[in-house]
Order: sequence, then C-alpha cells, then structure tokens
Amino acid sequence: MKTLFVTDEAKKRITKYISPDKRIVLDFDDGVGPFSAVGNCNLDANYKLIFVNKDIELTDFDERVSSNIGDIYIKSEWYASAQFEDQMELRFDPKHIALPLVSPTKILTGNVEVLNISKPIKVEYTKTHDC
Repeated sequence: MKTLFVTDEAKKRITKYISPDKRIVLDFDDGVGPFSAVGNCNLDANYKLIFVNKDIELTDFDERVSSNIGDIYIKSEWYASAQFEDQMELRFDPKHIALPLVSPTKILTGNVEVLNISKPIKVEYTKTHDC
C-alpha cells in the first residue's frame, strides 16, 4: 500500500487548506485529468497538491494513498505508479520555501505547488502536446 507522510513543518504550511469539505489530490501536469491543462514530458515537474471541493468528480484519480493528513487521490496509470513509490514524504525546505516530495531512493520533485480550488480547470486546446 502506498503511503505519504507529511512532516510537521510541511503540515504547518498546508493546514489552512485541510477541511472536511475538501478532498486532497496529488497531480502532475501530464495532460490527463481536470487539473492538468497541458502535458509536460518531464513528469518530475509540476506536481500539485490540490485541495478540491468534495463534490468534484475525480474519475482520473482512481487510487487512494494513505497519509497522516487524510487520503490523497492519485492517478493509477502506469506512469503515476512508476513515479510514486510505496513510501513517500512531503517535506518543507525553509531555505527555498519549498515543499519537496521525496522517497527513500530519490527526490521526485523539489517543490510541490499547493492549490485550493473549487472546480476543475476547463480549457480547450487546439494543439496536441507531443513528447
């Protein structure tokens, strides 16, 4: 089972967004899902911890990760599973005022963006993103 531990320092940075009316999503800008406007070929960039209203449909986020701040939804597609190891940790880096996402073997990203939104991004694009 995949888990994400949020350190006390990181928790202080995001506590104001945690609410019983919100679900937590860990997303990255891969072009899949309602919160990803344009795909990015480098999946170790553009990670977002999204606090979204519970009534938003999360069909692309079909896997739950256990965490000390509540369940976190991720995409179970092969690329998400490959990126997200069984034990991950969200930390706070005070020198760079950043939230790195790390595992026992690697730094997945140096900074996770935090978003508090009430509805998905709905954008139409005329070009296809090609990696």
